[in-house]
Amino acid sequence: MKKIFIIATVLATALWSCDKFDVSNDNPDVALNISQNPELLLTNLQRRSIREAVGGSWSEGNLMGQYGARIVFTSFDLFDWGDQSGAWNNYYYTIRDAKELEKQANANGLNSYIAVSKIMQTWAYSILTDMWGDVPYSEVNQASEENYTPMYDTQEAIYTSMLAELAEANTILGGSDLTQIKGDLLFDGDLAMWRKFANSLRLRLALRLSEVAPSTASSVISAIYGSPAQNPVMDSNDDNATLTFLAANPDAHPVTEESVYRVGSYNEYRISEHFVNLLDGLNDPRLEFFADPTANSVEQGTPEIVGMLNGVVDGPAYTYQGGDAFLSKFNIDYFYYQSNTNQARLMLFSEVQFILAEAAQRGWITGDAQSFYEEGITANFGYWGVDMPADYLTSAGVAFDNSLETIMTQKYINLFYTDYQGFIEYKRTGFPATIAPGPDAFYDVYPSRFEYPSNEESLNNTNYTEAATRIGGDQITTKVWWEN
Repeated sequence: MKKIFIIATVLATALWSCDKFDVSNDNPDVALNISQNPELLLTNLQRRSIREAVGGSWSEGNLMGQYGARIVFTSFDLFDWGDQSGAWNNYYYTIRDAKELEKQANANGLNSYIAVSKIMQTWAYSILTDMWGDVPYSEVNQASEENYTPMYDTQEAIYTSMLAELAEANTILGGSDLTQIKGDLLFDGDLAMWRKFANSLRLRLALRLSEVAPSTASSVISAIYGSPAQNPVMDSNDDNATLTFLAANPDAHPVTEESVYRVGSYNEYRISEHFVNLLDGLNDPRLEFFADPTANSVEQGTPEIVGMLNGVVDGPAYTYQGGDAFLSKFNIDYFYYQSNTNQARLMLFSEVQFILAEAAQRGWITGDAQSFYEEGITANFGYWGVDMPADYLTSAGVAFDNSLETIMTQKYINLFYTDYQGFIEYKRTGFPATIAPGPDAFYDVYPSRFEYPSNEESLNNTNYTEAATRIGGDQITTKVWWEN
C-alpha cells in the first residue's frame, strides 16, 4: 500500500507540475483551427475540383465532344449519360469549401482569399449550370440556417451573378489591401495570374450568352477589352490556368499508370474518327501528337492513325475497322505512362484569343479578328510543343475567312481534353457541324445536358420538380438556356 501511495503522489505532482508550467502536447506542425489556416481549405477544394474536371474530361467530355470514342462498354457513347451524380457532388463539395473559405476570409480581412474563393466558386458553378441547366445557386450552403432543400435558380440569373462575382474578384485583386495566399496549387500564390484568370473566365462566360443575350455579351467583352489595365486577361501561354501534377501518387495525373488507372481501361478509349478526319483534312500535325499509329500499321511498316466511329453498339464497336490493332490510341506515352506531363487545363491563353476573334468578327470590339485567330492557333501549337508548318495559317480550311465556322473549328481543337468545353461550345454555336449522333445512338438529335441526380428528385422534390418543369423536362435532350 505504501508503494502505491508513493507512486500516486509522484503522478499527482507530475500532473500538477505540467499544469503549472503550461506544457502542451499539441503538435506545432498541425493546424488546430482551420480558420487560422485558410490555405488548407484552398488546397483541398482545388485538388478535389480539378481532379474531377480532369477525370470527367477523359471519360465523358472527350466522348461528348467527339474527340474520343469507345471500343467496348459503349453505352455512354450511345447517349446513356446517366445523372453524373459524382460530378455534381464533387463540384458542390468544392463550392461548399470555397464558401467556407470566403466566410473565414471575410471574418479575418483576407481580401486575397475572398477573391480567389469567388473565382473558384464561379468556375465550378459554370460547369454545373452549363451541364445541368438551372441548378441550386443562391441558397447553397445554408444548412446552418436549416435550409436543406435549396431552390434551383434560373440559368439566366446564375450567369448574371457569376459575371458580377468575377467582376468583384477583379476589383478586389486590383486593390492595395492584399495579402499573400498559401496552399495555391494553381498559380502558387501569384495574384496577378488569378486576376487574369478571373477576367479571362468573364470573357468565356460572357461569350456563352452570344445567342440569348448578345447585348450583355457585347457589353462585358468590350468593357474588358477596352480597359486592359483595369481588366487584365491572359496575354501569353505563361498565364495559362493549368495545373502540373506531381510525379508520384497521390498527386499524379489521375488518368495515368502512376495513379493505378488500368491500362486496359485506358485502351477502351480511342481517338475518334471525327477528330481524325477534321485534323487530317487540315493537314494538322497536332494529330500525330494527340494519337499513336495503329499497332497493325506500325507492324506493317506503314504507320497510320485511324479513328473510332462514335456511337457504335458493343460488339460491332470492338471489331470496327478490324478491331483493336487497327484503331489508334491517344498518345499513350504522353497521356498515360508519364505521370505529370499532361496538365489539368482550366483555361488556356489560346482560348482567350479565339474569344476575342469571335468578338471582333461579330463587331463587338475594334481589334483585328484575323490577328486574334492566328495568335490563338500559334499559341495552341506552342502549348502542345508541336511545330506549326510555315504555310499552315494560309492553308485550305485554316486561312481566315471571317466566318464563325472557321474560328470555331480551331477553337474546338484548342478545347481538346478541357472538361466539357468542346461539347459546350458545339452546343452554343453548332460548330463543328460534323459532330452528329452515331449510327446506334439512342437519340437522333444530339443531347444537351445531364439529367439531375436521382437524389435530388427524392430529397429535394419540390424544387427539383419546379426546375424540371421550368426547363421543359428533365431529359438530356432538353436545351439549356444559352443554347443555339
